Amino acid sequence: MLSFFRNFTKSRYGLIAVFLFLGLIAIAFAAGDITGIRNSGGGATSSTLATVGGEKIKDTDVKDRIDRFIRNLQREGQSVTMAQFLAQGGLDVAIDEMINQAALVEFAKKSGMQVSKKLIDTEIASNPSFAGIDGKFSQQNFEKVLADNRLAPALFRESMMRERFGNWLINRATIGTDIPNGVVAPYASLLLERRAGIVGMVNTAQMDPGADPDDKALNAYYVSHRARYLVPQRRIVRYATVMPDQIRAQQTATEAEIADAYKKAGTRFAATEKRGVRQLVVLDQATANRIAGEVKGGKALAAAAQAAGLEPSNFEGVEKAELGRQTTAAIADAAFAAAQGGVVGPIKSQLGWHILVVEKIEKIAAKSLDQAREELSTEITQRKTAQALADIRQKIEDGVGDGKNFAELLADAKLTAQVTPALAAGGIDPDNEAYKPDPATAAIMRGGFAMENPDDDSQIVQVSPEGGFAIVKLDRIVAAAPRPLAGIRDKVKGDYLTDKALEKAKAVATAVVAALNKGVPMEKALADAGAKGPPPKPFDFKRQEIAQKENFIKMAFSMQPKTARMLDAPNRSGFYIVYLGTVEPHDASGDAMAMAGMRSALQQQIPAEYAREFIRAIRGDLKVTRNEAAIARLRADLTRQGTR
Repeated sequence: MLSFFRNFTKSRYGLIAVFLFLGLIAIAFAAGDITGIRNSGGGATSSTLATVGGEKIKDTDVKDRIDRFIRNLQREGQSVTMAQFLAQGGLDVAIDEMINQAALVEFAKKSGMQVSKKLIDTEIASNPSFAGIDGKFSQQNFEKVLADNRLAPALFRESMMRERFGNWLINRATIGTDIPNGVVAPYASLLLERRAGIVGMVNTAQMDPGADPDDKALNAYYVSHRARYLVPQRRIVRYATVMPDQIRAQQTATEAEIADAYKKAGTRFAATEKRGVRQLVVLDQATANRIAGEVKGGKALAAAAQAAGLEPSNFEGVEKAELGRQTTAAIADAAFAAAQGGVVGPIKSQLGWHILVVEKIEKIAAKSLDQAREELSTEITQRKTAQALADIRQKIEDGVGDGKNFAELLADAKLTAQVTPALAAGGIDPDNEAYKPDPATAAIMRGGFAMENPDDDSQIVQVSPEGGFAIVKLDRIVAAAPRPLAGIRDKVKGDYLTDKALEKAKAVATAVVAALNKGVPMEKALADAGAKGPPPKPFDFKRQEIAQKENFIKMAFSMQPKTARMLDAPNRSGFYIVYLGTVEPHDASGDAMAMAGMRSALQQQIPAEYAREFIRAIRGDLKVTRNEAAIARLRADLTRQGTR
């Protein structure tokens, strides 16, 4: 979960956008999704976690941003808990990045930089999330979006100001990344380095785990490994759906509507002709005349074009008017006057000289009202259904805006409430691996996980591409908790025995590594230690070949020759043992391709390094202090939250 975050911050643009990720909202608005964004104010007492110059970083702000981050991940279907976030160092990352953000803002202000109100106004006005029906900025929509998300306009503008400072400073600091050959060559040479050795494995399954655990041992094991059996937070959601099928029957097209649509269809149902036309555009007339002559003589247009280094384009099933719009009226007239297989041109246009071949002619008869009835009926019914859905949705949204509760909304719309079982993010049932949520349920649960608590207003979420939607209300939150031992006793016992076997496998692997480091061959070292399994395999690769190789092969490229190391195999299945035999260095200074590739790779990394060093220098220039006691209290509070 946090690996994305850490890797993202390694890039230049990641360093800029990470501030948005932790709390700024410009990107969220640009994506048209600001669900869950809240003003962190509310009168609660707060402690200062860090001070950067004159700016204080409060525990309430950090907690709010972490909660928002986790909710967003859950809304996307990821089963992430506060406990997992903390275990992966999320709190430290969040605080450090908020210090970075504050440092950039303080440095910008100290340097006399300003973000004008006009610039912020321009960015707000150009944001599609605030556009009205006409596609232009709507003050009403702007106020409604912020009000719906309980976000103060001043806080929104402050966030945009901070994001702008970060962009200006980081972009300026990362300009200029020319790298001399003397820097590139050592890195490029590393890619050409070749390493050879041998890898063996000690399998957990080949080890004797010993006797089954008694109740006391099993309970102690369960208590110390509770996180392994954790059921993620689940939520029970009340909802009611409005789907096209529910209202389509009432929106069937009438005879009068069909007749009116036929009358207004113009030439749509009149007799027409469509043609398949292949076209080649040539810049000079001489070449066009030559190619046209070849095609008229029997050569395929594609072959003649290829010989001239050109490529034709196709018009499939095009009517005359459409061909005229895409070319010229004269070209369309000529193409539709020619017989099938006929060659037209060259005809001059602003683009050059056009040569066309009529490959297909399709004459379409006129349709009477009776013949067009089914087609028009389907279109009218679909249009009326979509409009009815939109009207119902607007009425419900107005009700939400007026403060109506879930029951009142359903009563007004004459809908029946349904209740989901306790499901995790994405609609997953942790107690039933076979359960597969349908797309509507998954969307409903995303809406449920976007809410903070059962007191939140009802939400409307789209649940089908055809416009179907659901009114969603969070009913209850089931906190993350380990499964009771009684219900998973056999699994815990199996895990206990696997761990015991793994301990023995580790002891055997450790002995094999020690023997290898003393010069004992791999096969003999494995046999002497009593390891059973597949025979060891040799390997021989260049560094540039290992990107998609196993982790134990990658590990060999961080080892000293004539040494051995072990590496955990996936799923506690054992240990890989790698012995590196030889290292064959290569000089890439004369390899233009290798040098160019490495220079390109370094140029992608250096801006991020410049940015990190720039931020580090800013932090050194400002007075940055951390309140470790307050940070510890926040960590404890979040830990308690993660276990509730």
